[in-house]
Amino acid sequence: MLQDMRDKVRGVTAGILVAILIVPLAFVGIESFFMGGPDADQAATVNGEKITRFELEQGIALRRQQIVSQFEGIDPALLGDDQLREPVLDALVREAVLHQEARRQGMAVSDETFRDVVISQEAFKQDGRFSPELYEYAIGRLGYTPKTYRERVEQELLVNQFMGGVFASAFTSPLEFEQFLKLSLEERDFHYLTLPLDRFREGIEIPEEAVARYYEEQGESFDEPEKVSIEYIALNPDSLIDKVEVSEEQIRAQFDAEVGAGDSVRWQVAHIQLEGKADGSHQALAAEIQSRLAEGEDFGELAREFSQDAGSAQQGGDLGTFTPGTLPENFEAALATLEAGQVSDPVPGDGALHLIKLVSRTEGEKPDFAAQRERIRAELAAAGAADLLPRYVEELKEKTYNVDSLDVAAEELGLELGVTEPFDRSGGSGIAANPKVVEVAFGEDVLEHGFASEVMELQDQQYLVVKLKEHLPAHRKPLAEVRDRIVATLKDARAAELADGEVAEIQAALRGGATVESLAVDRDLPWQVVLKATRFEAPVAAQVLGAVFAEPDSALPAVGRVVADSGDRVVYVLSRVHDGDGKGIGEEERRSLRRSLEQMQVSREWRAYEDSLLAAAEIAR
Repeated sequence: MLQDMRDKVRGVTAGILVAILIVPLAFVGIESFFMGGPDADQAATVNGEKITRFELEQGIALRRQQIVSQFEGIDPALLGDDQLREPVLDALVREAVLHQEARRQGMAVSDETFRDVVISQEAFKQDGRFSPELYEYAIGRLGYTPKTYRERVEQELLVNQFMGGVFASAFTSPLEFEQFLKLSLEERDFHYLTLPLDRFREGIEIPEEAVARYYEEQGESFDEPEKVSIEYIALNPDSLIDKVEVSEEQIRAQFDAEVGAGDSVRWQVAHIQLEGKADGSHQALAAEIQSRLAEGEDFGELAREFSQDAGSAQQGGDLGTFTPGTLPENFEAALATLEAGQVSDPVPGDGALHLIKLVSRTEGEKPDFAAQRERIRAELAAAGAADLLPRYVEELKEKTYNVDSLDVAAEELGLELGVTEPFDRSGGSGIAANPKVVEVAFGEDVLEHGFASEVMELQDQQYLVVKLKEHLPAHRKPLAEVRDRIVATLKDARAAELADGEVAEIQAALRGGATVESLAVDRDLPWQVVLKATRFEAPVAAQVLGAVFAEPDSALPAVGRVVADSGDRVVYVLSRVHDGDGKGIGEEERRSLRRSLEQMQVSREWRAYEDSLLAAAEIAR
């Protein structure tokens, strides 16, 4: 059961609130996912309300999990706290402002809404039914109690409701829509020809004096910053897996413990929960429900009427399916006395009384040991590696203190010694992309004194120690090393001059009445004609299309030019503009276009509104 729960919530920590964040995700961004938690030192205040450091740190942790989940293969070491802190705090501040404004406008979230959201989440279901046990386990993995999770979800729902109300208010006037149609459906005819830059590079010779002069004048562009290369030992549970021996006896013992004597038994359980009252009225209510059950009333209907468990009440009290050892002892003791369909006497638990119904009892097949063996072995090895980690961390600290090289420590500990490529103070690749590693590598101890660094904890269970391997002082690259680059740059510049000269000749000829086709044929240049191009679709580069549609339609033909990303020059002639005509558009398409326009407008308006709320808020960090 616990393994099922672990498997179920593996993806939960990366996106437990996804289903309720439709509008914020679309218009605010994934950064709006974060968590709350117990009070701690403040990270910021928004109009006097505190954002705690606990909230911020957990938000950073969840944001890191989301990125790792979204971008497979990314190294978590690259996602340092320093990189994530500001964007996560910005998101916390933004949502706090929106939440406050929603409350100020009288918005609220009902108990029924919260209950419906929770029980609809697949992450909280076991065998297709809402599982309170899985619910508490999953939110606990995220650092929540039921109370703090409810507060978190209610805040998200409230912001969602607030934003949804703004977006639902979008409208477009008939005049605006007709103008939008005219622009959207407008079509343009144009010709264009291309002057490849390579055509002008051929035959260009760059004198050595020009190369030397460029090197002298642009010398700073050839300066190389100070760089270092470091050797390092990385330590984490994965690096210790091969040091853990898992015997066949351990695997068998774990398998037997998981299966247990009664794990093949599965109970389908329902309950009616009555919160405890100081006056004892809950006991009287339990007796009344028992009386009505004895008279033949339906348990599910009574659960919907009386149960105060928001997660199961509307499901007729159904809690899902469980195996022995996964429920509180007094629950299981009560179930052991019941036959399928029977209801227990009131069972106390967590300040409440529970009337427990055994819906069904089934005997399942025990798992196959061979099929589970490798999973159990891997889990035991991972657990053993995690247990070894603290000892190895201490040994790593001891063996790397005041050493000339890390290779001896790596060999004695049986760990891999890594070496980075040279990197500067802006960072590099691999571990050198981590700002904390860069800071330590260029710090006084490592760079100036040549000491091994202290063992750093980059993130949970990820440790690293580094030492200087090579120091490359800042220097200017010699001319011989950069000569080819300079020659290519000077050739490109001269080719661009020649191309621009020919472009000017072509434009003058076009304005004088020549055609694109005749000029292209005379000069052996590729050319094309495009008819009825729209703003959104045409067989031409986006740069050319954008320039053509930027031309005013008051004076045709219009002659223009574009420099492509490749450096090629494109000369075009806009010859005709066809006004957009929405008469041939069906009602469904018109509705779709109107919705698109409304969404574009309201998105701009929302961002302006949100910016105004942020500007008016008193924010202290």
